[in-house]
Amino acid sequence: MSSDHPNDLAISVRALGKCYHLYARPQDRLKQTLFRGRRQFYREFWALRNVTFDVPRGQAIGIIGRNGSGKSTLLQIIAQTLAPTEGQVRVCGKLGALLELGSGFNPEFTGRENVYMQGALMGLSPAQVQRLFDQIADYADIGQFIDQPVKTYSSGMFVRLAFAVHVQVRPDILIVDEALSVGDQFFQAKCIATIRNLIATGCTVLMVSHSAATIKSLCSRAILLDHGQLVIHGPCDEVMDRYMSIALSDPQQTATADPPPSQPNAPSPLAKPSVPTHSLLLPPFVKRLTERFGSGQAKFQDCLLLHNDRETTILQSGQTCRIRAILRSELGCELPGEAGIVVSTIEGIELFAINTLFSNVHLPSLPPNTDLAIDFCFRVPLASGKYRVDLGYRIPVQGPYADKAFNATIFEVVNPGSRIIPFLFDVPASIEIRSLPDLVRLDTAPVPIAAGEDSL
Repeated sequence: MSSDHPNDLAISVRALGKCYHLYARPQDRLKQTLFRGRRQFYREFWALRNVTFDVPRGQAIGIIGRNGSGKSTLLQIIAQTLAPTEGQVRVCGKLGALLELGSGFNPEFTGRENVYMQGALMGLSPAQVQRLFDQIADYADIGQFIDQPVKTYSSGMFVRLAFAVHVQVRPDILIVDEALSVGDQFFQAKCIATIRNLIATGCTVLMVSHSAATIKSLCSRAILLDHGQLVIHGPCDEVMDRYMSIALSDPQQTATADPPPSQPNAPSPLAKPSVPTHSLLLPPFVKRLTERFGSGQAKFQDCLLLHNDRETTILQSGQTCRIRAILRSELGCELPGEAGIVVSTIEGIELFAINTLFSNVHLPSLPPNTDLAIDFCFRVPLASGKYRVDLGYRIPVQGPYADKAFNATIFEVVNPGSRIIPFLFDVPASIEIRSLPDLVRLDTAPVPIAAGEDSL
């Protein structure tokens, strides 16, 4: 691996692979050594294979995938704590890596001693670490434990100190492998705010997280790994849609970097559009989809946004609208099913959902080749911005998906007049102002709540 890179890239990965030798019995390892490769007593397991991508300077990239997909192995190779079997990784800049819990810490050393050791590993002199030490200690906020052996630390204290070291030395590249998930919620919020600040100042961030909201809020792009192979590298919403389609479909479904093209009208468990989504031959509904999958027993044909029974793409906050999903029963649906929508930000952060099951609405059985219009009606609670809608239909109820369509439609919400709503939701509310003596004189006896009435 080399730290020299001629281009404006922080990380360059080319045809990367990591293979492990798995032995059925301990004695097979000895036999392999004695036979010196003339016979093979192990089976190969490729944790990564043929992974290629680039990360420009100053970009935040999220790495997602199911457990065992190779995410941690990839970060360890990039952080140079693990050697690849094949391929090449080039890193340009000072690297800070927050990998598995306690990585790089000596449990017998105190927190203070580990701070100096980590600083040395990151290329800092003792004098430079000394100048930063107070800031590191204040950020970690573990009090007198800074002078105790780290083997006495809780998992949260480990993360606090490790993260404090890496962010205070201001690395050019920060790698985070799910470590923040063990901290308390207040420290997690502090870390996320710090990462945002690092990204704003030009730091390159490569992070693994099982939190879709974290990835979408921090990263501009994402990488999906499955079975050690790179499935897709692109905008977060597209990558998350593909991840959800893999995770919710057959767990034995193996994703590949170059899936074979589907044939028109051919049934497929992943039921993707049969031609590229940018083709002018496709209807508007299909062109909008970033991903769809399901058994194909029924499929959504269109998704319309209606206001006052007229189709639109723009709504005012507070207006009542309906999202009309057109569902076609391809093979017949006799068992009770359920349909729902998910409304998300344009980046794919899910905001709320409406579902027939939880709304106690029953869908009728559908003969083959029958269309059904399902209207989801609600008052728009959103502030100004662009939003997207995903559709889902399961049969039977709570069963596997017949069709899951991501990015079925996009709409924009505008605020009426000159109102400024700086957040995602516009919640109707009233504000009351009283002097404290008046408030004290109020009757504080509990008031019975009528049936069907909500309390605040």
